[in-house]
Amino acid sequence: MAGLLPHQVQWVTASPLWSTASSEPPRMRAPQLLCFESDRFMEELATRLQALPGPDLSALVPSPDLARPLKLFQPAHGRFYLVSASLVCRLAGLPDHVVDATRSERIAFVLRRLDPSGAEQAWVPDPQDATRQRHLWVSRSRGAEKQLATDEELFPMFPVNFTVEGRRRRLLAGFVPTSSHETFQSAGSFAPADAEGNPLERRALEQVVEPYAFLQAIPSTQAETEPEQDASRFLLLDLATFLQETLPSLWAALDTGVPPPGASPARALYDTLASHRAGSNSAPTWREALSTAWKEREPISSGQRGSLGTNLRFSTLPAATLRTQLAQALAASPRAPTQPSGEVARLERPGESRYVIRCVYQRPRCGALQPPVISEPTVSFTLAAFFEPDAPARPVQITLPVDTSIAGLRKFKKNVSFVLSAKLRRQMSRVGELKAVMDKKLPEETPIELGEICSFSIPIITLCAFMLLMIFISLLNIVFWWMPFLKRCLPTVKAT
Repeated sequence: MAGLLPHQVQWVTASPLWSTASSEPPRMRAPQLLCFESDRFMEELATRLQALPGPDLSALVPSPDLARPLKLFQPAHGRFYLVSASLVCRLAGLPDHVVDATRSERIAFVLRRLDPSGAEQAWVPDPQDATRQRHLWVSRSRGAEKQLATDEELFPMFPVNFTVEGRRRRLLAGFVPTSSHETFQSAGSFAPADAEGNPLERRALEQVVEPYAFLQAIPSTQAETEPEQDASRFLLLDLATFLQETLPSLWAALDTGVPPPGASPARALYDTLASHRAGSNSAPTWREALSTAWKEREPISSGQRGSLGTNLRFSTLPAATLRTQLAQALAASPRAPTQPSGEVARLERPGESRYVIRCVYQRPRCGALQPPVISEPTVSFTLAAFFEPDAPARPVQITLPVDTSIAGLRKFKKNVSFVLSAKLRRQMSRVGELKAVMDKKLPEETPIELGEICSFSIPIITLCAFMLLMIFISLLNIVFWWMPFLKRCLPTVKAT
């Protein structure tokens, strides 16, 4: 219906982590990895989400190490990883967005590999393979990371419902395929022709200009609503974040109120933002509203309203002017390639690939007007090989029969046997208190009773080899014990 403002959908970190991530916008916008150390990780996740007084997943977040990238181990090492996020509407309280499966809507995540320059590569089928079983890494240009490559593989995600203070929430999670390390590591890559235009300009268009143009398209006779104010707050925060990341010198001038020197596209954009109101006549200027939005980024990101009550629908700044001046400022600003958000450049070991994960929300029935919503990347990580030297070891426990009666032992299959000689049984039956054993004070024959089970850190192959050695020694003793009784007579030659 004309005149209605559709809410914007956005990926943010998992809602149980908002209390610690809301103070850092990059963490708030990015999905989070969760690490589990048990095969029953789904039960552990459900238990933590239902804990009182509220769900807490902070203990599952892997601790970063500045000296080396995060390494994800395989299920064979006893480690399981989930990527978690929340798909929310950009309204007060950040309510969960309902995915309508009847309209072919889908949630998933993509795995991206980082090349040496930090650019992302998508995992797609090999165009030369008719069976589409073999995959390759296709390069993505800077700024085009929030677009899916053609036929890019999507890994499934699933919802987990829980309740917080009587309010129903939904967590979206996906299992990270860490066991495919060799497949991802050995795959080749190729770079298609880049015909995607200016990626930073496209990002500004999608995050700022298009939502602002939609706000201005609402008839002025329509009454002001709270969703319009929520959208205005998020739009100002997006523009402030974009300027802070891509045009830091211009952002410093906007934040301090000192215009850039000379005549330049950045100065023209500064003058425009400083001279137009971000709403009605009593509203602050765009420059003041951007500075306030950045200072209140924590409450705004967590869904609170803060002190900004402006409505950009009533602003006098044309959307076309904002788009043109943003494009000119971006074109005139020299930019060096940067590392992904939240990451620090570091030297990697040769042959060690780094990866990131992005969550995807698809609405195919909406066509080109509603492209897939793709999240920010997770922290970068590497995948451990199967035979990894520093991989954690699974605990191995061999449980001996508790019921040693004939009826109890007959319940077990006859494929494994423990041989206990009569002499060893008699020696074990003499073992009593540990102090008496150390003092070599052993009683005579006593019934065999094991009061405890000791665990030895000896490989099973060593025990088997020791048993075989004792058997061979016994056999050789039986065969050659009579050799000392054999008298050998050898002739001798006497001198004449």
